[in-house]
Amino acid sequence: MPRVELDGAEIEYRVAGSGAPLVFCHEFAGSMESWEPQVSFLARRYRTIAYNAKGYPPSSVPDRWQAYTWDRQVAVLLALLDALEIDRAHLCGLSMGAYTALQFALGHPQRCRGVVAAGVGTGSDNPAEFLKETERWADRLEAQGMAAMEGHLLAAPRARFREKDPIGWERFAALFRAHSPKGSANTLRGFQARRPSLYTREAELARLDVPVLVVCGDEDDPCIAPSLFIRRTVPRSGLAMLPHTGHACNLEEPAAFNALVADFLARVEANRWEPRPLADGGVWGSRGASGNATS
Repeated sequence: MPRVELDGAEIEYRVAGSGAPLVFCHEFAGSMESWEPQVSFLARRYRTIAYNAKGYPPSSVPDRWQAYTWDRQVAVLLALLDALEIDRAHLCGLSMGAYTALQFALGHPQRCRGVVAAGVGTGSDNPAEFLKETERWADRLEAQGMAAMEGHLLAAPRARFREKDPIGWERFAALFRAHSPKGSANTLRGFQARRPSLYTREAELARLDVPVLVVCGDEDDPCIAPSLFIRRTVPRSGLAMLPHTGHACNLEEPAAFNALVADFLARVEANRWEPRPLADGGVWGSRGASGNATS
């Protein structure tokens, strides 16, 4: 697979298909392989790019957690687009990857065609406690290896995944166990623990003029309120809730997820993903979330 040096790290990526660019950003427990059901389906119509973030071999594993902060991960994504000579791309992210995609859209809206943000917002409701908990898990991971987090990440948040697709879950678990403990601990400290709550970006999100599709499993409790917040705040956004589905929604329900994303991308390409119309003929985005005119 090709590799490129971005923000001081070697980043490995995979390209398939042709058409409008579509970049996949993986979650903390995943990797580029987590997007295989989507790449297999969507590469028929799009130029898909999946990559491993810093700390996820075969990408580089920098020694210091300061190299893993959310803004540095956004810088990697921007540099990847530049290296591949992509002017504007669709972005599709899950969890950590969805946070990266949204922050990228806020910082570089002119480089985005549309954003799919799935399973996004964990920790936004209780950032102080999330910081403490994440630091504790980083310590355990460094001391005990990836096995220390199996019960935390491969149990409750992905119980439905294991129930629905035992073979797919076993492969996901095997890939997770092969992750770098150092890279994962640094990601926890640099990205997960220190990323600002999505709620702190309300003003910027309310001004974001990029089409956004939010996808959330109805059993992914930490992400439900943040998903609703994004839907109510971003003018050109929509929310899809998948029933009996946890955090790994793209893997738990690949057919439903693929259909949602394919429809969203097609509507964006046709300029048919507009703000919600209001009863008085106005559009969402020229008013506040309550429907009152803004000054």
